[in-house]
Amino acid sequence: MAIDTSANWLVSTRIQPILVPLALGSLRSGVEQGSAVLDARLRARWLHRGDTHLLARLGESLAIPVDPLPHTDQSPHPGQALFAHEIALASRNLADRTRETINRGELALTLGGDHAVAIGSVAGAALACHRLAVIWVDAHGDLNWPDVSPSGRVHGMPLGVSLGRGLPELTAIGLTPEVRAEDTYLLGVRSLDPAERSWIHEGAITCVTTAEIDDVGLDAVIDRIVASVAASQADAVHLSFDVDVLDPLVMPGTGSLSAGGLTLREAAHLLRRFNSSSLPIHSLDWVELNPALDPSGGSEQIAARLLAVALGEDAI
Repeated sequence: MAIDTSANWLVSTRIQPILVPLALGSLRSGVEQGSAVLDARLRARWLHRGDTHLLARLGESLAIPVDPLPHTDQSPHPGQALFAHEIALASRNLADRTRETINRGELALTLGGDHAVAIGSVAGAALACHRLAVIWVDAHGDLNWPDVSPSGRVHGMPLGVSLGRGLPELTAIGLTPEVRAEDTYLLGVRSLDPAERSWIHEGAITCVTTAEIDDVGLDAVIDRIVASVAASQADAVHLSFDVDVLDPLVMPGTGSLSAGGLTLREAAHLLRRFNSSSLPIHSLDWVELNPALDPSGGSEQIAARLLAVALGEDAI
């Protein structure tokens, strides 16, 4: 049967979960637990609700081997890309699995782990299409590269890598660059480093801050992004969702808190808008849940609820 590559696969195909328990990009112990927790929570949620159609779409999970975090040194290491070699090994593996999944006509769902996992998932998605657009829903830009990074943590660099800036060991995993600046859409941003801000000011990258969402409304922002992608030559879309886009009062279980984020209702509405759109979304990241930072389990529950909405659940 022919694969409909023009369709939005968030709601129309088999889902292939790919678990990547990566903490090397953030140096935050506990974030490596997020992938397994999300997988288990999502399955349990749909089983409890009796969502047999959604459960039938959900394939058996694949796991990408990742080196464990040897230490949690939180001091800044400007000018470095800590654990780049280990991250590159996992990223190449993930890129292969992502490309294979998309080529089978299945939604590639990467469950992190920290946001450095997107180095591999975006690379694989780019290899499976002619021109990839990326929608990056995040409090942060993740556009740094080693020369300008104030921390040296690779989870602040994955979008920069996808755009061709960074260590060759990371940028050469897929195409170089994997994504064009004009096909890059940041949404929900409220914390940028100086070099990221300068890059965005060059004008090719679309960056929508939470302040702009407040000014013009979430629907207007989404309409603009959807129309821009639809008018481009992109034949596939990668959606990357960092749970820290939510306000810390909603999502305390993540490692890079930034006040003034989306509410639960806003995030759910955003995800429903994307999964009801005509965009050819073929791959999805869900990252930066750190269960160890919220022992109540509330953050796990919210992250899984929103993931379910992204994949077509009809109520939150």
